[in-house]
Amino acid sequence: MTPTMRKNKAEDEGIKGMLRDEFNRCLELMEQVKQSMDSYPRGRLVVKKVKAKERVYEYHHLQWREGEKVLSRHVPEKEIPEMQKKIEQREAYRSNCLKLEKRLEYLAPLIGEKKPSRRSCGLEIKVPSSPEKHVSKNNEQPAGGAPRTRQVKRG
Repeated sequence: MTPTMRKNKAEDEGIKGMLRDEFNRCLELMEQVKQSMDSYPRGRLVVKKVKAKERVYEYHHLQWREGEKVLSRHVPEKEIPEMQKKIEQREAYRSNCLKLEKRLEYLAPLIGEKKPSRRSCGLEIKVPSSPEKHVSKNNEQPAGGAPRTRQVKRG
């Protein structure tokens, strides 16, 4: 018997049980991290500059995305250091969440579970769709003008 072969099926089940326990622990920990993340602001601080009568004014905004919309909220100058700390803390939680997600992706196939979705840490990973050509009704050329041609240099 080679060293790489397992001795018996009971040993396999014991290892599988430990992996399942680790998987469940990671799931619970991920839920706690996500709940903690929800108490911190999403987005980033942005400085908007406005010109008025030859002067430039700077305004700080918290900017985040909800679906396709980009939203922003003014942040008073007094609150900027506190807001920056909160954003950094949320980013640390998000980093931990991504690490847990990778661990779950690794453990899931080993114990026969489905892989968790990639949306769990506040990021939606979009699969790029194939670019569709808009074709006119007579299907002769793309809508919006003549098709593009490539010029070939002849020597």
